[in-house]
Amino acid sequence: MKRRLLILLAATGLLVSACGASGDSSSTAEEEGGGSSTTVAEASGSSFGSLKDVCGPGEAKLQAGEGSSTTALNIGVANDRGSTVRPGLNKELWDASQSFAAWCNEQGGIDGMKINLIDMDGKLFEVEAAMAKACNDAFAMVGGAFTQDQLEFSGKDGTDFHKCKLIDIPGFAVSVEKGLSNGQVQPVPNPPNKKATQWITDAKTIAPEDMKKNVVVYGDLPSLLVVKKQYDAAVQEVGGIEQLPAISYPVAGLQDWTPLAQKVIDSGATSLYWVGEPSNAANLFKALRDQGWKGTIINETNIYDPLAFSAGNQAAEGILVRTSYHPFEESDKWPAIKQYQQNLKKYVPDGKEASLGAQSTSAWLLFATAVKECAAKNGNTVTRQCVLSQAAAQEDWTGGGLHAPTNPGVTDPATCGLYVVAKNGAWERKYPEIGGKNDTGDGFHCIPDGIATVTVDLGAQGAVDPSRPPL
Repeated sequence: MKRRLLILLAATGLLVSACGASGDSSSTAEEEGGGSSTTVAEASGSSFGSLKDVCGPGEAKLQAGEGSSTTALNIGVANDRGSTVRPGLNKELWDASQSFAAWCNEQGGIDGMKINLIDMDGKLFEVEAAMAKACNDAFAMVGGAFTQDQLEFSGKDGTDFHKCKLIDIPGFAVSVEKGLSNGQVQPVPNPPNKKATQWITDAKTIAPEDMKKNVVVYGDLPSLLVVKKQYDAAVQEVGGIEQLPAISYPVAGLQDWTPLAQKVIDSGATSLYWVGEPSNAANLFKALRDQGWKGTIINETNIYDPLAFSAGNQAAEGILVRTSYHPFEESDKWPAIKQYQQNLKKYVPDGKEASLGAQSTSAWLLFATAVKECAAKNGNTVTRQCVLSQAAAQEDWTGGGLHAPTNPGVTDPATCGLYVVAKNGAWERKYPEIGGKNDTGDGFHCIPDGIATVTVDLGAQGAVDPSRPPL
C-alpha cells in the first residue's frame, strides 16, 4: 500500500515536477536547461498558500471516545520551551501552533471544529509528565516535537503514546523509537535509517577543497547520535570525503568552548558538520573563528535561526544551512512563507520566526487537509485512523508552497533542498541560484535517487504498536 518516493521521483517525466510542487501548487519552466520558479496568487481568507479552503464552517464531528470532545479539536503540541538547560527550546513549534489555531478558528475551525491547544511542554527531561496532559483529552498531537521524543513511549498507562491511542502529525521526529513508530505521519519525513545525499553533494560543489576532510560535532543525546549516524551514511554514499573521528559535547553547554574548538582544529578538519541547537552552535563557531579556523561549517535546518548570530555576526559569517523550506528572506516569491510570517506577527506578536515554525505549520496544514477529507468520506465523522490514513495518502505535499515536495506516507526523506549562508548578520540564498542550471524547480536542487541507507546499529527500534492497523 505504501508508495515508494524513489520510484515516483526517479521517473524521467517527474524529474522537474518533483520540485515543482505538483499536487498542491503550480510551477512554470522559465529557463531553457534550468529550473523553474513558482508564482502563486496571494492567499486570502481560508486559503493558505496554494491550499484552498483549509479552514471554515462545517458539520464535522469526532468519533466518540477519541479524546474528551466530539465537537472540538483538543490538540496536544509537544515542545521543550520550559527547559532550564536550554530555555525556549522548540518555542517556535508552540508559537506556530498558536498562530495556526488562531487563524483557523477565525475562519470557523477545521470543518466547523474549533482548535483548543494543549501545551505539552516537556522541558527536555519531563516528557512523561507532558504526555499525561494530553493522554485523556487530546484527539491528536500536531505540529510539535520533543527533543527526546523517545520518551513518549513510557510503557505506562496514562503517559505512553500508544497506550493512550494518540496519533501524531509532528513538526519533526528525531529518535529511532519515534521516527520508526506507527501512529504518526510526518509532513517532511525524517526516518532515522535513511538520509538524503543531495545536500552533501551540493556542499562538495560549494566548497570542494574544504569538504575533503570533515568532522562531525554532535551533542551527547541519543537522538543526536542518530543524526550523526545518518550523516555518516550519506557521506559514505556520496564519497570523496575523509570522515574524521567525531567529537561530542555536553548539550547542557560549556563555560568555555575554546577546548572543543581546539579539538576540531587539531583533528585537521577543513569542514565541520554540526548536530545540535543554535545557541551552542554559535558559541563553538565563535571559538573557532577566534582561533583563526577558516573551514566550512554545514548545519541542519534548525540552525536557520536568529540564535545562530547570538555570539556575534562575524562568528556566524559564512556558515551554511541546508533546508527543504523556502527562505524567509524570499517570502515575496513564496506566498505560503509570507502567510506564515504574517499570521505569526498578527496572532503571536512575540512569536519566534524560525524554520521549525514553518515545519510545524506544514504539519497543521496536513492535519487540516486530512480531517476535511475524512469528514467528506465518512458522513462528517472523523476518526484518528482515518486522519492518519488520509495524511499518509497525500502526494507531492508542499504545505501549500512552504517547502519542497514530499510524500508523507512514504518513509523516505525529501531529496530536494537548498543552502542558505550567513552573511553580515543575516541569511541569504547560497545554492542553487534561482533559475540557474542546478535549480531543478522552485529554487531547489533535487537528486531523486539520492538516498543513503544507514546500515550501522542505531541502538534502538521503532516503538510499534501491533494493534494499530496499517495505513
